[in-house]
Amino acid sequence: YHHTWWKHYGQFTDYAARLSHILSGGRHVAKVLVLYPLSSIWANYVPQKRTDIGNVIEFDFNYLTDTLLRLHYDFDYVDEDVLAEAQIENGKIKIRDEEYSIFILPPVTHIKRSTFEALQKFVKSGGSVIADTLLPVEFLETERNGAAREVRNLFGVNPAKLLADFQNGGKVKAHITHRNTKGNVFVIRGKGLHQAGAKKELKRLLNRCVPPDVTISDEEVFYLHRIKDGCDIYFLVNTSTQAKVAVEITFEQIGRPELWNPNTGNVTPIHIYQVKNGRLILHLDFSASASHIVVLNGELQKPFITASNLHVTSFDGNTLAGYSAEAAEEVFAKIVTDKGVKRIAARGKRPLRPLSLGKEFSFDLEGDNALLISIWKMTMDDGAGFEQSFHKFDFDDSAWLNVTNGAWEMQLPQERDRATYPVTLWYRTSFEIATLPPNTRLLIDGFSGSEYQLFVNGDEIKDKGRRSKLDAEIKEVNIQSHVRVGRNIIAVKLIANRRTDGILDLLKIIGDFAVEKSNDGYMITEKHRVVKVGDWTKQGYPFYSGTGSYRTEIEVPSKYIGGKLFLEVDCGDDVLEVSVNGGESRVVPWHPYRVDVTDSIKAGGNTFELKITNTLINLLEAVQKPSGIFSAPRLVHEHRYELSLL
Repeated sequence: YHHTWWKHYGQFTDYAARLSHILSGGRHVAKVLVLYPLSSIWANYVPQKRTDIGNVIEFDFNYLTDTLLRLHYDFDYVDEDVLAEAQIENGKIKIRDEEYSIFILPPVTHIKRSTFEALQKFVKSGGSVIADTLLPVEFLETERNGAAREVRNLFGVNPAKLLADFQNGGKVKAHITHRNTKGNVFVIRGKGLHQAGAKKELKRLLNRCVPPDVTISDEEVFYLHRIKDGCDIYFLVNTSTQAKVAVEITFEQIGRPELWNPNTGNVTPIHIYQVKNGRLILHLDFSASASHIVVLNGELQKPFITASNLHVTSFDGNTLAGYSAEAAEEVFAKIVTDKGVKRIAARGKRPLRPLSLGKEFSFDLEGDNALLISIWKMTMDDGAGFEQSFHKFDFDDSAWLNVTNGAWEMQLPQERDRATYPVTLWYRTSFEIATLPPNTRLLIDGFSGSEYQLFVNGDEIKDKGRRSKLDAEIKEVNIQSHVRVGRNIIAVKLIANRRTDGILDLLKIIGDFAVEKSNDGYMITEKHRVVKVGDWTKQGYPFYSGTGSYRTEIEVPSKYIGGKLFLEVDCGDDVLEVSVNGGESRVVPWHPYRVDVTDSIKAGGNTFELKITNTLINLLEAVQKPSGIFSAPRLVHEHRYELSLL
């Protein structure tokens, strides 16, 4: 299918290319290594049966994966063969260019002896091991065993008793044992981390073993850290569909922070941050599902801004420039200098109220609207279909079978006595027209059979159509001269050669019209030239997939000129395109739908064109996914301020 947002696809590929470039190469930084428990899974496998041991291995492995991400301890998985080749020294497991300080052993009953020997060496060198629920009772790929005694010596817990307690019910609540040698060895006992929900306990153990690389105040924001070209690169992503405000992020590494925008490619300094207890601290806002790239590029130098109620856009060491829309008696900044912290301030300005673009817009579509039909009458033809006028407008099909789009034979009330083919089928459906539109067409989509004949109001449409814009395999047929105001009948004679033939997809009638509800479903009406803010599927376009264009004009008072002006548009999760006063269009493919239009606005009248592009689901599946502009767009003003150390 020709997707609606294909014209904007270049912006997505640019975004993906930037992420691919910045997150490849260099070195991944993670402090935690998690064993992939494949040997234990196979050792406990029972065909077509779940067991308690198999469940705890699977469920805790999944729980660890999710919880470590939410606790912001990045990790890698390792299999036993790779671990056997790892270099172990000074409390680190080194695999190629990565090194790990913590090893997590998920629930296991069997591991290779080489794995156990690697853990012994790791602990003796000062490393930390966290074992979850079960410990190995047997070693694999060895002629000598002695697993229970050796495991007990390392972990301080009898693995056979641990397994027996687990199989006999055990306690759900997590209980932690600790054996302190040169390294740390912890065993989390119980029925499994996934049952205990032991997130806090796991976090406490991780923090006890090693300081975190990154901390984030919100569990739904994940991160990835790489070192590349001498810079520390942090990819941060909001995994939720809710906005996150002032998320606190701290870094073990300290350097001059920059924000690299994967949407635009712009690189801007982060002007406000702190250094406290040996960690770099900053705060970021995340819109729904948004991502940021923070790069520590070079040494941190004084002076720098440690706090401000402004959105700071520039600071040259003496003069600070920024914006604010908030009502405050003063705007301020705290600046760390070689002589200490200096506070500078200025009187706050009275905020200007946002300007509404209104609730009514001129409206047009960039493509065809559609009426979708899924309800049919169907019968099998014994050879006398034309004689009985099955194709005629006034034929009475009330005795025919009610069907919907899909395989024809699956919808019969009972199986046929003999499944013989081919079978001649007749389909009939109807639709209403209140106002006759120009250029009405029908899409031949999903007519599955060896041949078909199409009739509109009794007239055979012999034109087999031309390639449609939607898809090269879908043909478009002009039926304008055959439709009329009132009820219209479509009949299709179809030769089916298998039980899965039939009219498989929704019937699509397209053209320059609106669609309104009627007693029997929907009818074609005159196109609406003006719409109000709100879902366009409720305003005549329930099945439209494509771009809708909203136009309006507002007056902007001169007092708004000189500050920052942002256009905020509520358009769900669709693609927004903004043009002001006929200027260049700016495309916003996802949240936040907030566009800096400062340079495009003038005092007096300003014209706005806002284009919204939704997805194909409305047209292809008749799903009335809410689309359009849902509340009055706003032009938000922020005052400009300039503060100086001098």
